[in-house]
Amino acid sequence: MIRIMKTVMIGKEREGMLSRKGIMIVRKALPATLLVGALLVQSALAADAPQIYRESSDALYNLDFSTAQHGFEDLTRLYPQNADYWNALASTMWLKILYDQQKLDIDSYSGKSFGTRDSRDAVDPADEKKLRDTVATAMKNADAVLDKSPKDVRALYALGVANATLASFESTAKRAYFTAYGDAKTARNLHQQVLKLDPNFDDARMTVGIFDYVVDVIPPWFRHSLGLLLGMHGDGKQAGIEKIQTAAARGKQVSTDARMVLIVIYNREHRYDDAMELINELHSRYPRNFLFEVSKASIFGKMKRWDQAAQTYEQILQKIDSRKNGYERLRASKMYSSLGRSQVELHREDLAIGAFSRVVADSGATPNEKAEAHLWMGKVFDVKRDRTRALQHYDAVLGLSCDAPLKKEAAALKRKPFGAEVDK
Repeated sequence: MIRIMKTVMIGKEREGMLSRKGIMIVRKALPATLLVGALLVQSALAADAPQIYRESSDALYNLDFSTAQHGFEDLTRLYPQNADYWNALASTMWLKILYDQQKLDIDSYSGKSFGTRDSRDAVDPADEKKLRDTVATAMKNADAVLDKSPKDVRALYALGVANATLASFESTAKRAYFTAYGDAKTARNLHQQVLKLDPNFDDARMTVGIFDYVVDVIPPWFRHSLGLLLGMHGDGKQAGIEKIQTAAARGKQVSTDARMVLIVIYNREHRYDDAMELINELHSRYPRNFLFEVSKASIFGKMKRWDQAAQTYEQILQKIDSRKNGYERLRASKMYSSLGRSQVELHREDLAIGAFSRVVADSGATPNEKAEAHLWMGKVFDVKRDRTRALQHYDAVLGLSCDAPLKKEAAALKRKPFGAEVDK
């Protein structure tokens, strides 16, 4: 996707990659030719830099993390002092970590705590170090500009973005909320400075708006603790939403990011129609981002529009089977679990059993997913007054290496059939 070399390849090639050792050999033999060739390559890259950035950003929004990371890495090599490119690379690393932790979905942001039952908190130490080093480089580059020109809005903005990325990583990937708050506050303050210097720098409104919203919606006890320790305050969630909306409408760099943030906020605020409108818009632009369609199905469920939820999950499964738009990267077992729950709500018990059976038969399904599928099938058979088959599924849960609460529920359902309280 990203065109790295447009003109001449010199030295030893293997699978399209230029060997550094090959360059050294040629340099000794043909120094003048090599220098001309190197200048041509660098010139071509420089001319393509905006396009590489756009293509890398599009790849990121389409969940093609490897393509995005390679593109941004090329830009940091070509422009090692450009903080914006280091920030883009750091954001890509952070989002890939979240994706691997199964936290990059709308349901992770819907509850009182971050993540879902299937989310993980482990971070590869090498990935974490690379991310922190990348953020540190972005900060160093921005600081170098600010040392010479303290009111440079681009540098102030870049420094704020670096702190915001670090805050996002600390809070979502590490759950280090107190540390994250300090970084977020620094980012907010820097972007407020940007807006004072240039009120039309609308990209800066997103960070300020997110800070205002988050401060207002976090649990009161936690907000109170932070307030006592750190002087916590914001302008309120409505003011925060309005700032993010402005960034989405008028931002030059963060328009898409602000729209994604608004999808999460609208979902939390039960503004489901507004969330759907943005999901449809962004999915049409980034068709390989299956999380948009998964979010759409999830929101249909929250709206109790179970028929449309089931239909959407079926469409997703068809794309997985046909390997359309990269949907094969999405695990089918997770979608069958959601489809099964939608069919239960529609009282389509046989279709629900069929969906859950696909989960337990899938070697790629997690123990928790299999346990939940067995629990649902047991409940369905209890409702159908088939206690023998219900017990078989509860016993299957007890034989899995799943989370303790799932085993506890299975044991309770073995003692008392599902729905027994209703019958009395």
